[in-house]
Amino acid sequence: MVEPARKKQKIDRDAHRIAAGPVVEAKNTLYVSQLNEKINVQRLRVNLFLLFATFGEVLKVSMNFKKQRGQAFVTMRTIDQASLAQISLNGELFFDKTLKVEFSKNETKTL
Repeated sequence: MVEPARKKQKIDRDAHRIAAGPVVEAKNTLYVSQLNEKINVQRLRVNLFLLFATFGEVLKVSMNFKKQRGQAFVTMRTIDQASLAQISLNGELFFDKTLKVEFSKNETKTL
């Protein structure tokens, strides 16, 4: 008995890529979320500066707790420094909360 010919399956060439959501182009500004809202804003800003400074030169740490609670933007000198900080700090504990560090979607003015 002869088996019927099988249809060729389409090969999904992108199946090996990890579906982690939209890809954001690397920038020198990082978006940091899930910050502990119970900590004083000035204390958070200083400690974020010190934490990110271990991975390069921090140009600016900006926070607006009236509009964006638990979020900050950290601007590094270079994209390489920002990338190193993002890889190293994403998922780390900071004041009893797990940091979420991503590249900023918006362009920022350099100082």
